[in-house]
Amino acid sequence: MRLANKTALISGGASGIGRAIAEVFLQAGAAVVISDINGLMLKATVEELSSLGKVAGVTGDVRSMADAMKMVERTVELHGAIDILVCNAGIASVMPIEQLEEDEWDAVLTTNVKGMYTLVKSVIPFMKAQGGGKIVTLGSEMGIVAVPESPAYNASKGAVIMFTKSIAIDLIRYNIRVNSLCPGITKTPLLQTEIDNSIDPEKTAAAQASWAPIMRVADPHEIAQGALFLASDDSSFAVGSCLVMDGGFTAR
Repeated sequence: MRLANKTALISGGASGIGRAIAEVFLQAGAAVVISDINGLMLKATVEELSSLGKVAGVTGDVRSMADAMKMVERTVELHGAIDILVCNAGIASVMPIEQLEEDEWDAVLTTNVKGMYTLVKSVIPFMKAQGGGKIVTLGSEMGIVAVPESPAYNASKGAVIMFTKSIAIDLIRYNIRVNSLCPGITKTPLLQTEIDNSIDPEKTAAAQASWAPIMRVADPHEIAQGALFLASDDSSFAVGSCLVMDGGFTAR
C-alpha cells in the first residue's frame, strides 16, 4: 500500500495509460479522482474501477484554466487534500510539416503543453498549503528522440520535459517534487485505432511490435508502475528527472 492515505488527481484517466495509472494507484491504497473530456467514457471507467477503492470522476478540458481549477477543487472537496497530480491528458499527431494544418498544431500544443500548465498552476496553492506533494507529467520517448513526420507531437513532448525540469527546480523548495514519465510505444485504444485505420493492419501491428529493441509494445500497466514509483516516496531523491520506459528505443 505505497500510496495509503494519499489522494491523487489523474487527467485523461478514462482510458489508456491514464486509466491504468488510476487502477494501479487504487491498488496501492490511494483515493483517486480521474478527469477526462469524454464524460460517457469517464462515467463507465469510474464504475468499473469502483470495486478497487475510492474513485470519482470530473469531466473537463485541461486546455481550460477554469476546468483545471474545477478538477483540483473537486479533488480537495472530496478528500480534503491533493497529494499527487498526474498530468496525463494528451493527444497524438502523425503528420509531416507540409500537410500539418494550423488547427492540428494548435490542438496538439494546447492540449499537451498548456494542459499541463493549467493543472500545475491550479494545484500549487493547495500543495504549498499542505506542505508538499508530487507531480508527475507524461512526456514521451518522442520528446527525447525525434520521430519522422511528427513535428507537432515531438515539439509538444520536448516542451513537456523542459517544462517539468523548470517547475521542478522552482517547486522543490516547497517540498513539491516534480518528475516526468516518458513512455515508449504502448498498447492503448489510440494505438489500436491507428492499426485498425491503416491500409494493412497486420503489417502496421508488426511494425509497432518491432518499434523498440524489446520487440513488443508495452502494456499500459507496465507504464503505470513507473508513475507509481514517481508518485511514491520510493523516488524521494528524484527531482526534475525523466523516467524513460521505452523498451530500449532511445538507447539506440
